[in-house]
Amino acid sequence: MSKIFLTGATGFIGGNLVNKLLSRGFKVKVLVRNKKLLEKHSWKDKVEVILGDILEPETFAGKINDCEIIIHSAAIIAFWNRIWNKVYKVNVIGTKNVLDEALKSNCKKFIHISSVAAIGYGENNEPVNEEHPYNWGKHKICYMETKHEAELEIYKAIKKGLNATMVNPANVWGVGDYRGRRAPVIKAIQYGLPFYVNSGTNFVDVDAVCEAIVNAIDFGKCGERYILGGENLTIKDFLGILADEVKGRKPFVRLPKTLIVIFSYIQEALGTITKISPRPAASQLCFFEKGIYYDSSKAIKELKMPVIPFRECIKKTVRFYKENNLL
Repeated sequence: MSKIFLTGATGFIGGNLVNKLLSRGFKVKVLVRNKKLLEKHSWKDKVEVILGDILEPETFAGKINDCEIIIHSAAIIAFWNRIWNKVYKVNVIGTKNVLDEALKSNCKKFIHISSVAAIGYGENNEPVNEEHPYNWGKHKICYMETKHEAELEIYKAIKKGLNATMVNPANVWGVGDYRGRRAPVIKAIQYGLPFYVNSGTNFVDVDAVCEAIVNAIDFGKCGERYILGGENLTIKDFLGILADEVKGRKPFVRLPKTLIVIFSYIQEALGTITKISPRPAASQLCFFEKGIYYDSSKAIKELKMPVIPFRECIKKTVRFYKENNLL
């Protein structure tokens, strides 16, 4: 069975992906900055480990020639434009560093875990597919821009002979989020916060995402992108599903955008002092009043991505957080 080199293994998608790869019989080699990051993962003793960083290519140069497949998952998800340089370095320069080593190695297949952020959005709230032109540029959001630029680096590597496929997950939920990034939303519903915002997006189970990524090894076409999405939901409906699971009150008060704008800029000001990223960042204000929806039919057909109801995903997510004392 082939050996796989994986970046971002200690992240949410990456950690789940390692389990999926091992269950399929693949040998796995991971790049991590610190072995302490492996402690919570059940697979930590079942993989080869390279201590290094995608921003320090010398730490993995010449060490992945025994890997026929490379999956690049490492990235920063951040929307605060004050840290644009940091996000750019990881998402673009880091990707280029991994690509450069892939071109020098024995890589037969490269899978880049991108994001729907690199695709764009429907101007009239319509679901869009992989062919939709990138149109986030006018909003100047560091995450969108850097994920888009990372994909441009993939295309450059393809022209140099790399067999590369891109997958674009939507808003991913499920088990394995040891950092508890989604816990605040769950707690807010448990505490009975009545507010919701007028927007929507696509929510997908991490199990479905990882299944599609592994299938992309055999079925993903060179130069193609695949949206890995689940259900398109308004934020009100999403919070309602969450409320049903935690037996909380469903939100019923719609927040006007004016209040969101004021709150965001207060958070921005505090962020300059505390160095804590504002939520929402000012750059995210364009999300409100929009339905940012996606069509995953291509991945379902070509990558055999399973369709997992979001209610089932939420049930697993809440159970995981409770079992790991994150709620």
